Amino acid sequence: MRSGVVRAAGVALAAAVLVLLPAAPALAHVLLESAQPNGDGSVTLTFSFDHGCDGAPTEALVVRIPAGSSLLSAGQPDGWRSTVKGNTVEWTGPGIADGTKAAFTVKARLSGKAGEPLLFPATQRCTGGKGYEWIGAEDASKEPAPRLIATAAVLDPGLSPAPPRPWARTAPATFRWPWLWAPSPPWQP
Repeated sequence: MRSGVVRAAGVALAAAVLVLLPAAPALAHVLLESAQPNGDGSVTLTFSFDHGCDGAPTEALVVRIPAGSSLLSAGQPDGWRSTVKGNTVEWTGPGIADGTKAAFTVKARLSGKAGEPLLFPATQRCTGGKGYEWIGAEDASKEPAPRLIATAAVLDPGLSPAPPRPWARTAPATFRWPWLWAPSPPWQP
């Protein structure tokens, strides 16, 4: 009898905690909702969100596509406009209310390697100076970037993958002697 009362109290407490917890911002992402290959090496990407910033309406969305890729055009909800500059597209318009779903499209040629994630860092700006930087490289990040796993269908075969980031080494660095002007010690060719 006593264990039943304790179990019921535990379940009631857990239910109360779940009801009273506010929704975490990380649950309300800017998402890469779809990637539709167009058959000509380009792909149409659809980014979406259904939230504002702590209740404030969204007035702008900025998305960057991966290095080595190219933006061809952008589409937007009624009343919004898009500006494409290099690998960045910015949409601005009248506030989209918190809780209202909005979708934004981009036609692009993507560069990358099949099986690897492509990140699309995004900035969501809302009224009152509020906003989110959806730039996290990991899914578990507080504000993760929209992403997709590259496939041959969405990659443009005419584009070569972006060069590796300068801080990402593929081979061990050669030790350099700081007090010698020679590029390496005498025993290393």
